[in-house]
Amino acid sequence: MKSNKKFIFLIFAIFVLITATIGCNVDLSNIGIPSEKGGVTSSGEIDILKAKLSAYESQESMENKEIQKLREEIDRIKNQNIPINGNIAVVRIFGILDQEDVLPITAQLRKLAEDKEVGGVVLWIDSPGGGVSAVTEIYDEVLRLNMRKPVVAYVGGVAASGGYYLAVASDKIIVKPDATLGSIGVIYVHEDLTEYFKMFGIKIEVIKTGEDKDLGASWRPLSNDDRENIKQMINEDFDRFIYVVSKGRNLSTEEVLKYSDGNVWSGTQAVSYKLADRVGTLDTAIEELKVTAGLKNPKVSFFQIADDGSISNMSYEYMRYQYEPSISIQKK
Repeated sequence: MKSNKKFIFLIFAIFVLITATIGCNVDLSNIGIPSEKGGVTSSGEIDILKAKLSAYESQESMENKEIQKLREEIDRIKNQNIPINGNIAVVRIFGILDQEDVLPITAQLRKLAEDKEVGGVVLWIDSPGGGVSAVTEIYDEVLRLNMRKPVVAYVGGVAASGGYYLAVASDKIIVKPDATLGSIGVIYVHEDLTEYFKMFGIKIEVIKTGEDKDLGASWRPLSNDDRENIKQMINEDFDRFIYVVSKGRNLSTEEVLKYSDGNVWSGTQAVSYKLADRVGTLDTAIEELKVTAGLKNPKVSFFQIADDGSISNMSYEYMRYQYEPSISIQKK
């Protein structure tokens, strides 16, 4: 009887041990008891199962990404079904800005200002600047537009000198990280071609009513009085530039002067210097404008206003808010 009890107890103990092992993943072969778990009888088969499990987990991760993409697409489609509640105009101004650009840009901006369906404007600027008078006239038109509806500037390429001058008339400036901004300053270039004319035997005869009527002409060098006169004009234009940046960016004059040596910066740097508001893309600028204008799902229309910036189309002005790179690469 005692031996029967011992045998029953042994059977029970083995049963408990096997049950615990199945739950706790203990390998019974280590204690000399063969085990069968899911039909696996060798370590090689266990490795195969582990590999399959890893593959399933990887597939699950991929499926999760696909699911996330589908969810995003669903959200996008849902947003498309939201009734259009206004319009946003994206106006691209690019190239060197001169007097021939003033009229078409003015006409388009005033048309958008009067259009009650347009809730705001993204001013897409890609310009190294241009003539002082042309830039200041266009700046006044951007300010006029901004008095009626929100304007967000976007810079994906270059907004230097006069291009940046225009950007500060907007509510906010969104820039790509690799964009080029800055070049706060004024430039005047005088070409003294007197030696060139002598070399080719060209004689220039000038009849004028006053001593300074041909100020800056290439057929004569600048006098000391000429230089002082030009410096005064440049300083006046420079003071105006500092003022509009200070006003538009809500910075002190002293702060603006720190960045007014004519240098340019990347979009990321411009944001750190408070010369721009945020790094982003054109879509970022549109989203920013949607929030400012209170538009949830507006229709977006695109306009482009500019000439090709070629010399033949330029009515060149001597006094310029224009970025002039010091290094140029020419093909031989």
